[in-house]
Amino acid sequence: MLAFHFSHIALLMAEEGFEWSALTFPAMWFGALILAIVMESATTELVAIWFAPGAFIAMILAFLEVDLVVQVVTFVAVTVLCLVLTRTVFRKVFIKRNPAVKMNTSALVGRAALVEEDIDNYAARGVVKINGQLWTARMATETDHPKKGDWVEIVAVEGAKLICRSKD
Repeated sequence: MLAFHFSHIALLMAEEGFEWSALTFPAMWFGALILAIVMESATTELVAIWFAPGAFIAMILAFLEVDLVVQVVTFVAVTVLCLVLTRTVFRKVFIKRNPAVKMNTSALVGRAALVEEDIDNYAARGVVKINGQLWTARMATETDHPKKGDWVEIVAVEGAKLICRSKD
């Protein structure tokens, strides 16, 4: 899409009798490069970074006075290649090497907690201790009633309440 706009602008400028200089196309590709970088820096996701390598290579081709069609085709090809690589190969590699780290309360799920006050869902009472902190606790099933000193496993967090099950 961006390549279409550049070629369209170039054709309009040619019809108007614009005098081309050796730096016109490199300047246009440099503008596309800067625009892609600015757009990417304004976001937290990969939305425009793929255009930067394509614009950079097209800018080099423009400095070498390669035909505009070759510049545009190269820009599109490099951009698509970068898009495919970042969305497939790189993402798979980075996710495998850097698995999502559980943060805050989600880090408690699957951990064991010590019952500090008997847990009874019907009486709406129960307290467990984990990481030195006391939490309101309820059982995932109505039939479990752990007593003080028992260990339970945290299966979910609902607000400031831990949902637990008896630890086997």
